[in-house]
Amino acid sequence: MKYTHPTQIPMSQTLMFDWTGENIPVSSVNTLGDTYPITWADDDDLYVGTGDPLWCVINGVNTIADVMMKNDPDMFPRVTGQVSEKITGSPPHFEVHRLNDHPGYRGYGGNGPKPSGMICVDGVLYYAVQNLLGKKTPPNRLNSQHGSDATIICSHDHGLTWTPDLNPLFGDFMNQYDRQTWKETEALRSSFRGFIPMFPGSAFGGPSFVQFGRNNEHAVDDFVYAISGDQWDNGRCLRLGRVPKNKIMVRDAWEFAIPDENNSPIWQKDLTKAEPILDIEGHISLPEMVYLHTIRKYILLTWALHTDFKTTTGSELTILEADNPWGPFSLVHYEWMWYKRECCAYTPRIPLKWFNHKLMEGYIMHSGNWGYPLPTGEYKSMLHYYLPQVRKFRLRDVNNFYYG
Repeated sequence: MKYTHPTQIPMSQTLMFDWTGENIPVSSVNTLGDTYPITWADDDDLYVGTGDPLWCVINGVNTIADVMMKNDPDMFPRVTGQVSEKITGSPPHFEVHRLNDHPGYRGYGGNGPKPSGMICVDGVLYYAVQNLLGKKTPPNRLNSQHGSDATIICSHDHGLTWTPDLNPLFGDFMNQYDRQTWKETEALRSSFRGFIPMFPGSAFGGPSFVQFGRNNEHAVDDFVYAISGDQWDNGRCLRLGRVPKNKIMVRDAWEFAIPDENNSPIWQKDLTKAEPILDIEGHISLPEMVYLHTIRKYILLTWALHTDFKTTTGSELTILEADNPWGPFSLVHYEWMWYKRECCAYTPRIPLKWFNHKLMEGYIMHSGNWGYPLPTGEYKSMLHYYLPQVRKFRLRDVNNFYYG
């Protein structure tokens, strides 16, 4: 379906949304980062992919890393790019623990690899990573950040090690860039030393796995589903892919939806022929979708920055629902100024471990402002908002009846 603004989407005839608490920051100190695709694994822990994690562990202490400014080559790989982490506890007290530094995945922002999706299936973690061939021009709104060239890695030991091990390859690839200007010393390519991402380009450049509960236990069939926008922020098109759950790492096993006139998808393997399941120019950013099995509803979250790839003017939040992952979608909640302008929240996620299906309440986790200058010229608000934070919400039906 194509719209020019989220508020044009028909209102849900089933669900309403309320915030029921204030923002709660992570309990562990100095854990700066963003994006946070999150999944509930078979061991009952929550695992996340973290982008631009501006912290590292020094002598057992979580330490804010200002080494990018200092250009310390020994510390640089430990505090930029993307890592894998684990979350323990639950709101209001939850902590983040580093599992793997992914030292070859360097480059902050859109200059290097960034997380887009995480899922646990049959005890194996799968991690979707984008921007594997460096910075590129986004397909929409040239001041926005691209999200392209994605692939999937997996872990059989809950995030400690990942295969394939692409750290040496990506480390060599990023060495062609000047770390101060991120200007490439060679022309950008469609591959590097024979490496071609599973999903080249931007059409499926940021896969976010649809969450079906702990270890994928409430999956509706034998497929794993993923949605993707066409760029990191303020994009246009949302596409849907699926793959047999035992072939997630096999690119040729993936197929993509083409909605027909009856809104029943036609599945085919050629990504170039995939059509959007949702089209809202300027309002589709790195998405999240979860399945609430007790009411058999898919909840889709997306967002947009008020100013392309800037955090000075705030952000919007859009929450949709559907009976199927391909839609049609109905609008549950639209918030033009999501939380606070100075927070500029983005990349909403719903950790299903913290969702109470009886009361229909849980938490939305997100990050926020990566650099909002105060009058003093300091970037103090980064310490306030550029970190994992949650806010409690509750769903109710349109007749004002709480499910609990």
